[in-house]
Amino acid sequence: MNYQEVIEKYGTPSYVFNIDELKKRIEYLKDKLSLKYDLVYAVKANTFISKGIENEVARYEICSPGEFAICNKLNIPRNKMVISGVYKDRLTIENMIKNYDDILKYTIESISQYELLDELTTKYQRKINILIRLTSGNQFGVTVEEIKKIITDNHNPLITIDGIEFFSGTQKHSLKIISKEIDKLINLVDTIENEWNFKIKEIEYGPGLPVYYYQDDVFDEDEFLKEVKNILDKIKNHKVTLELGRSIAASCGYYLTKVVDMKSNKFANYAILDGGINHLVYYGQTMAIKVPYFEIWPRRTADLVNYSLCGSLCTINDFLVKNINVRKLEKNDVFIFKNVGAYSCTEGISLFLSRDLPQVILYQNEKFKLVRENVKTSELNFPKNL
Repeated sequence: MNYQEVIEKYGTPSYVFNIDELKKRIEYLKDKLSLKYDLVYAVKANTFISKGIENEVARYEICSPGEFAICNKLNIPRNKMVISGVYKDRLTIENMIKNYDDILKYTIESISQYELLDELTTKYQRKINILIRLTSGNQFGVTVEEIKKIITDNHNPLITIDGIEFFSGTQKHSLKIISKEIDKLINLVDTIENEWNFKIKEIEYGPGLPVYYYQDDVFDEDEFLKEVKNILDKIKNHKVTLELGRSIAASCGYYLTKVVDMKSNKFANYAILDGGINHLVYYGQTMAIKVPYFEIWPRRTADLVNYSLCGSLCTINDFLVKNINVRKLEKNDVFIFKNVGAYSCTEGISLFLSRDLPQVILYQNEKFKLVRENVKTSELNFPKNL
């Protein structure tokens, strides 16, 4: 990817999402985990790349009315959409049931969600398929007892219960945890089928595969995924779909932010950047002590100097990285932070100080395309009608 071209044409701060890399990443995951496991993309990780992988993923996990609106406007097929989320408001769900008969599935995260779908499918005579989410002990999903109640109480011929969904969290480094979760799901399915006399067609599982963001991390992903595949293969005679977000999206993303000022005091040398922690989010980053993967453009050959990298926010917490040794910087040098494809553009504290949101650029087939201009958050933070 030509950094100089994107810097000259679009400036900073900017996100660049490389769709070619993204597709290669998905093919890699399919190869390592087995093609028999369909991949589900969790849209919350990055909405901007959703359309670019339409042919690479089996379906999309949609967790809010906004995500549905985005995917619908992108003409992502509704028969690839799973409507999920811990809160499903009546107005949104009624609109979906009433107006769209081709949405693939809905998830159930409470008894009241099932009751709402029961009522609306009857009202509009719409057939739907559902997955019941098993809780991992938090506010998401339902208990085993509630799963039994939903299955045994469902006499609505318009609602087909396809199976079970389970996701307990992200960044799971432990194969032992994944193995225990799969054993739990196998035991639950055995109970449902053998004791409750109900056939489960599908298990949707979110393995929470880890992404290693920092330069001192040591991780053999090939070996890790090989072991994950072996664990998944314990599930017999059931369709398994794997919900992934971070693991799919992270590696395709770049965040470009330039040096706009430099200063020194008796404590440190500081490089002030035109971006900041309102744009750059790395899971597990603690007070900017860990060093993510990055490049500096242009490449220089000067002596090494120790810097702390600070953003543009008026808070002492706005450190991107502390105490790194790089070639002596000059104003307008650009830091290119890598592995920002997941969550940085959707999870940052974007409205703080009313600074503009960065541009978003997609890169594919050696071409850049601007898909979002800078957004003035001052308009969002402005009190109208005073």
